[in-house]
Amino acid sequence: MPTHKTDIRDHHDLEKLLRNFYREVLVDPIIGFYFTDVIPFSLEHHLPIVIRFWGQFLFNESQYQGQLFERHQNIHKQANLSPHHFERWLYLFNANIDHHFEGTNCQIIKIRAKRIADSMATALIKKTADRALLDGVHFYNPKT
Repeated sequence: MPTHKTDIRDHHDLEKLLRNFYREVLVDPIIGFYFTDVIPFSLEHHLPIVIRFWGQFLFNESQYQGQLFERHQNIHKQANLSPHHFERWLYLFNANIDHHFEGTNCQIIKIRAKRIADSMATALIKKTADRALLDGVHFYNPKT
């Protein structure tokens, strides 16, 4: 019998979503190694932080105090993050939302996740290019 999906209503729903999402991420052949080999990752430590992060967009909370870009920039310095990695993250994230939930907050979080993934990928590429110019190394970019 199919189960009725609800919208993401509270922190409990965010925890359900994010636990299932990270279970898939950790074993994903494309991005899983970032969480298992590149950074010290503890789901139990990370979950409250990421729940607060998404809560600010869905529930107008202001408890998140992280440094989202800086954390990803540190990962990028250790193992290059490409737009492809952010696309994979977004695919897994959206698939988990669609599998477990439906509703207005689902659409809000998916739109926000896309904006964040796109801007993060763009900013990391720009920072890398800026750093390369300072180091005297120029990456080939067919658009320039």
